[in-house]
Amino acid sequence: MKVVFGGAFNPVHNEHINMIKHLLTLQDVEKVVLLPSDNPPHKSCPTSFEQRLDMLNLAVEGLDRVEICDMERYCSGKRYTCETLPILKEKYGDVAFVIGGDSLENFEKWKNPQKIIKMCPLLVFTRGRSVNFEEKLSYWRKQGGDIRVCDYAPKDISSTVVRSLAELGIYNNIDAKVAEYIMEKRIYSDHNKLIEKLKSNIPANTFAHCLRTAAYAVELNYLLKLGLDYGKVLLAGVLHDCAKAKCHTPHDTEKVPQDSVGTPVEHQFLGAVIAKEEYGIQDKDVLSAIMYHTTGKRDMSTLQKLIFCSDMLELGRDYPEVEYLRGCIEKSLDRGYKECVLAQYEFLLQRGGEIYPLTLEAVDECRSMQKTEV
Repeated sequence: MKVVFGGAFNPVHNEHINMIKHLLTLQDVEKVVLLPSDNPPHKSCPTSFEQRLDMLNLAVEGLDRVEICDMERYCSGKRYTCETLPILKEKYGDVAFVIGGDSLENFEKWKNPQKIIKMCPLLVFTRGRSVNFEEKLSYWRKQGGDIRVCDYAPKDISSTVVRSLAELGIYNNIDAKVAEYIMEKRIYSDHNKLIEKLKSNIPANTFAHCLRTAAYAVELNYLLKLGLDYGKVLLAGVLHDCAKAKCHTPHDTEKVPQDSVGTPVEHQFLGAVIAKEEYGIQDKDVLSAIMYHTTGKRDMSTLQKLIFCSDMLELGRDYPEVEYLRGCIEKSLDRGYKECVLAQYEFLLQRGGEIYPLTLEAVDECRSMQKTEV
């Protein structure tokens, strides 16, 4: 039996390879056929088919009994699984088709699922068998589906996160040869010019901190299922400290609140100005996340909270409370934000000096949240 493993592979990552290796251990599997999609019905895929095919070839180099089928290169329009499987069966004979556990839970939304389960067995990779998964598994088996759940539970790796991190020059969870190809071809580089400009405008240590802040924010957005636009998260994280160097040089102070001039929080207000005027950012959500990333304020948006906390907790930070605060934020954005605000307030009290009014507003709000939790 041949096993067909389809997907956008944008890009192919380590868990794709681990799943392929697991499939090759199954007794009745002769070959794994990888089917990169050209124009998937359920998602947009701006990375070219040729580039994704190249990355796939690099990633599976050296693996026996693996074939890449490029039939979708020649297809026009969207092609559904129920339309592709007959062609694959004609080409390869008996096949099984790989899907994810989340796909099985939503299988009724696929085009002609009843036809699909009659055409071939389904091999399912799932990260955990929820009540909903068990119900859908039982339902489709009763409908006549030959559905096998694979023993291997893949790690939760998001291709969207992989792409976002690659924009920052961080190549986690992908093969070294694939990473080299991405760098050489400048794939996933929508904001490359902006990032290069920032690198030349701020100190190296500040630039490295900005990249780590953006990376942590991107990962939290996925981990916490915040649903924020990854482009906005990346831009707000990368640019949040774009004014750090400018605060120590003459600039137009009329564009920032006068009570912030010369204080440690001036750079957040100036940063929003510079992000708009020098980096061309027009998105109000991104600009406001930059504007309040140091002080916080009352009624922070989800993106504002995310950048505030990511700035404090990015993986280069090292202070006594940081592990506790990361533990909080990685469970709940609201709880993490509250704990970050209160921890920052304690630090400012110990340091002495005036505390900016917006920070005091944020502290009051977080204390009120504490009272309602008790």
